[in-house]
Amino acid sequence: MRFPLEIVLCLSLTAAVLLPTSRAHAVPGDEQAYSGSLFSPPTPLPKAGAFYVEPYLYVGSPIGQFGSQGDYHPLPGVQRSVSSLIILKYGITNRISVYITPQVQYSWQRSATPSGLKFTDLSFVLQGVALDRQSRLWPGSWQHSTLTVDLGMNFPTGSYDRLSRPQDGSGSGVYSFRYGLTDQTGFKFGHMRPFRVRLWATGIQPVTSASLNGQSVYGTSTGFSGRAHAEAFGNFGGSVEFSLTRHLVFALDMIRDWSSGSHVQGRQILQTAPAAQNLSFNTPAEDEGLAAPAIEYNWNASTSILGGVGLTLSGRDTTRQVIGTLAFEHTF
Repeated sequence: MRFPLEIVLCLSLTAAVLLPTSRAHAVPGDEQAYSGSLFSPPTPLPKAGAFYVEPYLYVGSPIGQFGSQGDYHPLPGVQRSVSSLIILKYGITNRISVYITPQVQYSWQRSATPSGLKFTDLSFVLQGVALDRQSRLWPGSWQHSTLTVDLGMNFPTGSYDRLSRPQDGSGSGVYSFRYGLTDQTGFKFGHMRPFRVRLWATGIQPVTSASLNGQSVYGTSTGFSGRAHAEAFGNFGGSVEFSLTRHLVFALDMIRDWSSGSHVQGRQILQTAPAAQNLSFNTPAEDEGLAAPAIEYNWNASTSILGGVGLTLSGRDTTRQVIGTLAFEHTF
């Protein structure tokens, strides 16, 4: 099984240099501010008691399908979706924060009824800065590096079985442990504009199985009863943020999203058979590569907006998507 791309990306774990907001930052010797690249998740707040809000809006449109060998086939008339995620974060100390990510989604397709609003799985994450180091390279040049560790849980609040259509699913049905590690370094070389580089890796390991009835996100159909054992999934990637002006920044994410698949077993009632039949199968492991250019604009150290487009470049056993994204962030 593979979870919706925007959920995985927004629940992936990354870090920023200690910021006046969660991502906007005035580095030593410079007044540059950043809001973070398009698919960067929340980062630790630098002040105890600070509260951070960032609503996201996603519009996703699958345009094709990658086969098991990476071959590509267009998919006309497929289901499209709109989702909204809100990151709510609180600073426990100046190095440790906690956040949740409630999200709803809505999907539709030509010649079919819409899905209606559905909640996705809910993520709860504790994150802390493990390393924060600044160094002067030479006069007028410096670098600032941080290392962040994230630990948390995903809770199965989304719909995953008893679906009218399999594509209406919005969750996994399992509790999952999540962990991540991020390295970020900001650079300033002489008279060049400052820029930042991020590298991260995230893993999410299901710790329970899901009880299934009928159509589900795991590929079962009406008349099925059994369980699904989801395997690990996650992503790794990097981003670069180039400052164009004090307020304007160009950002680029390059991400690899992966899933180990799932094992499904149970009994299937068939209209052509007198009794239920035993059924057992594995869903395929999947992976995809995504590029996401974006533009950031920071009004001040507390408020910014960013927008851009994510595009699946390659993959195996997954859909190719175009995902338009807009986000606004503010720290109180």
